[in-house]
Amino acid sequence: MAIDYKSHPSELVTSGQVRPKVGIKELRDAIPAHCFKPSYTISLWYLFRDCALTASGHEAGHSAFSPSDTLNNTVGWILHSFMFTPYFSWRSSHRRHHIYANNLAKDHNYVPPQREEYSSTLGIDINRLEELTEDAPIVTFLRILLQQVIGFPWYLLTNITASDTSLPKKKSSSVLGNSHFAPYGSLFRPDEANVIILSDIGLAAMAYVLYLVNCQIGPAMTALLYIQPYMWINHWIVAITYLHHTHPDLPKYQDDDWTFLKGATATVDREFGFVGKYLFHGIIEFHVIHHLFSRIPFYYGEEATKAIIPLLGDEYHADKGRAFIPGLWEAFTKCQWVEPDASRSQSGEGALWYKGGPSPPPEYSMRMKGFYQLFNLRSMLRTGHYDMTHAKFPPKAEVVKVEKVSN
Repeated sequence: MAIDYKSHPSELVTSGQVRPKVGIKELRDAIPAHCFKPSYTISLWYLFRDCALTASGHEAGHSAFSPSDTLNNTVGWILHSFMFTPYFSWRSSHRRHHIYANNLAKDHNYVPPQREEYSSTLGIDINRLEELTEDAPIVTFLRILLQQVIGFPWYLLTNITASDTSLPKKKSSSVLGNSHFAPYGSLFRPDEANVIILSDIGLAAMAYVLYLVNCQIGPAMTALLYIQPYMWINHWIVAITYLHHTHPDLPKYQDDDWTFLKGATATVDREFGFVGKYLFHGIIEFHVIHHLFSRIPFYYGEEATKAIIPLLGDEYHADKGRAFIPGLWEAFTKCQWVEPDASRSQSGEGALWYKGGPSPPPEYSMRMKGFYQLFNLRSMLRTGHYDMTHAKFPPKAEVVKVEKVSN
């Protein structure tokens, strides 16, 4: 079945309520009607005045750039191809992220591990997680650096951070079988193949343009004028997405307990100062409304947010008192895995909450971590032994036995 881009997600899945007597209808009715009507003039003004490539391309993927789907997809394809991102491929997986946000079984972005998976990737007994402390600051810094430098391209290549069960097909074991570039891979339905190929054609065309530019001005100048801005934009894309969905006060949900409104409101509005206001035009500061009604253009985000905050009450999340770096550091140290917490019941049954700890090995493919576990000195130093075959600690009794023999 083809992906439905027209309907509101609450019409496709269980809608739920954010509070008693407050559902999608009540939230929609509280927002001024003009906020749901994208303007050709305003959208094009922002695009050409500010070169708002990222914001405008993103809006196009949500049909929020203009009333015309043809113009939306044309603008989206051109802008995404220019930024070396496969437009229709991204649009497909991003649509599913918006339908199933914060659903641990079906979301496509930053799905955290639960206790068993987290302990397995660290190679530690499942009952000893509470004994762990955070990584040394230098390790945290390097992990942040790794994510910010290659996170988005690697996501496009391998679909990292998505749930195994979010795919329409069986997960592929081939190198690029789960990527955004494979028309017949696991990430897409058969009827999407043509537009995925069109996305790849856009990238090939952009690659050829860069080749011609390189021939004229040389690799150093090409890197300065294109690759450096490309990495800068990707850094912000990763940071924005990560911080909107990763915060100690945000719950995640199992599939049976999840509803659209639970997932859509488990996001947080951040404050990025000049970058957020002038480079990304408020999409960072007003992200909750975007998950509730993704067809509202970014230039109406603030007005729509103010209209629904009284209805959301405590279910509206915002963290605007801290700068970007402290927020990123907190997410990396306090938000590593999730599990239920009976002491935090304000979001109802089925909520799972973030716990802190050391970073697991980097995810090198979809839900696959551990390429550096063969060299995990932390594990070897803690036990004096490392199970090279399964990348886990041996059972506690075996550790004691080995220690006695060695003595």
